[in-house]
Amino acid sequence: VDTQVAEIGARFITGEFGARSALLVADEHQQLQTIEGGSAPVDMAVAQWAFERGEEAGHGTHTLPASTCLVLPLKAPMRVRGVLVIEPPGQRAWGIEQRRLLQTCASLLAISLERIHYIEVAQSSTVQIESERLRNSLLSAISHDLRTPLASLVGLADALELTPPALSPAQHDVALAMRQSAQRMNALVNNLLDMARLQAGAVQLHRAWQPLEEVVGSALAACSPVLQGREIRVSLPDALPLLHLDTVLFERVLVNLLENAAKYTPAGSAIHLSARERSDAVSLLVDDHGPGLPKGHEARVFEKFERGQRESATPGVGLGLAICRAIVEAHGGTIEGHTREHGGAVQGARFVITLPRGTPPADLGEPAASPETPTP
Repeated sequence: VDTQVAEIGARFITGEFGARSALLVADEHQQLQTIEGGSAPVDMAVAQWAFERGEEAGHGTHTLPASTCLVLPLKAPMRVRGVLVIEPPGQRAWGIEQRRLLQTCASLLAISLERIHYIEVAQSSTVQIESERLRNSLLSAISHDLRTPLASLVGLADALELTPPALSPAQHDVALAMRQSAQRMNALVNNLLDMARLQAGAVQLHRAWQPLEEVVGSALAACSPVLQGREIRVSLPDALPLLHLDTVLFERVLVNLLENAAKYTPAGSAIHLSARERSDAVSLLVDDHGPGLPKGHEARVFEKFERGQRESATPGVGLGLAICRAIVEAHGGTIEGHTREHGGAVQGARFVITLPRGTPPADLGEPAASPETPTP
């Protein structure tokens, strides 16, 4: 499309002035690239100067007048899109009316390029939205279809344990492995369903004013099997404010973070939970003593199907942290991941959840949870 704009501009300038022209537009790094269809010689130093400063340069101006071409910035409403380079025939000077007409031509080309840019952005966004909707529908359908056979597998494994005669040690190990594999697959299916529901806005928050220490305690109890043999340190300030939470969903966030820490850190290493209070927010920190997060890709670990260690033998497909982010953002909060370092040495990963404080009612009495649709 940019090529068509350049060709239209070149035809007009040739027909009106008998001049050669070239159109240059900026790439994502703000470097000018020549569009096909132009014929004027381009001095990139002069063109880049005019683009970066948004001023005319070259032939017939007070800036770099030795250049054989006039360079006009393409000033669109939002920003400078590139430059128009015009080589006058016979190196003659431009008249006032000719300069005004060339400037008008440059403005029209700039507006055309900007409109094309935003049309492409809108089309790309539409495709992404439709692709995401289709993927969520597919994940939801597949997950629903998998739940019944997985439940049957777990039931069969339990039946093998209970049905006489007693299993031999080898048979017991096979039944246990089958049950554990089915449970892991069931957890994955539940994650897929939860992710699809969260992104579709189909999950309602049932929020109530809750003390953070109770939610932390419930999460630690829920994942106590995977935390066995680890030192768990909890450091919460006294008199933390109540937070407006969906207890079940927020406990899921903490469980996912704790299980993630247990997966990717050495056995027996410590996990530390702490909190910080500000005037407008409360932050909960989860620190581990593992390899940290991939440098430069800390934000990507919260994307769906993204894992910190791609070649890791640790089971999982990269949904736990994506679910954490969706739930935290539904609460109006943020979640971030960092690598803790000391003296240049990696100390482990740190995940920080920040939630707004809000103002609880003066008399809570028996707080009843009220359904609330999360903000997409």
